[in-house]
Amino acid sequence: MKQLSETPAKFYLISFVSFFITAYLAVVQKWSVQEFCWCVWLAGLFYSWTCVVTAAIQIMLTAGTNKKYYDAEAPFIQSISPEVFALAIIPVTLLAGFVALYIYCWLFSFYGLFLSVFAEMPPLDLFGRNGFINSDFFTPVTYLAERYWPMIAATLIANADDFMRRQAWERIVLPFRDNQILRIHIMTLALPFLMMLTWALFRDAYQQLTIVILIGIFFLIPKKQFRRKNIADHDSEHP
Repeated sequence: MKQLSETPAKFYLISFVSFFITAYLAVVQKWSVQEFCWCVWLAGLFYSWTCVVTAAIQIMLTAGTNKKYYDAEAPFIQSISPEVFALAIIPVTLLAGFVALYIYCWLFSFYGLFLSVFAEMPPLDLFGRNGFINSDFFTPVTYLAERYWPMIAATLIANADDFMRRQAWERIVLPFRDNQILRIHIMTLALPFLMMLTWALFRDAYQQLTIVILIGIFFLIPKKQFRRKNIADHDSEHP
């Protein structure tokens, strides 16, 4: 196993561009802190979905050519031809992808319940403490996506390298291993202190300034580097 190299400079550049675009929209459209909290929730949801969908597509398209990798991991399938294996893995991948998507929807539904209490915002029938719990999951998601899609786009673009990793099965659980959740926790802890500080210094402009700082935390914290297995390296070790 090899240590991941430093994140390429182009991805840092993309993160800065994503930060400036999102911060500009937040100021121009006068997002409230509550709106930004739901934007982060929305971006995290679509990031998780994209990890699963791109991983499933990659697994199905490369199963035949990566047969040696699967043979090394599960020797009992060595007798299966690459063509048959490529077909057999399709329903397995679709099932795994469906289960992963369901789990992420459930987790974000649970997180949304907390937001509906601590970041309640109109319309209350979708984002109120009594509204979100009684609404179906996809109605508030659609409402947010139509209005705050730039936050989704910026998040996916800033993390585009995550969707290109060769170890596709690992990417399905990437949102748990990456530091996106850490960023959310940092923002949650920093929120009340930042709001008090910016209110004391800038009064009526405190919400936009707080949001800009939080957007910086979300996009500009360096990505966590961790070790992963590369299929090509694995194949070279197991010819």
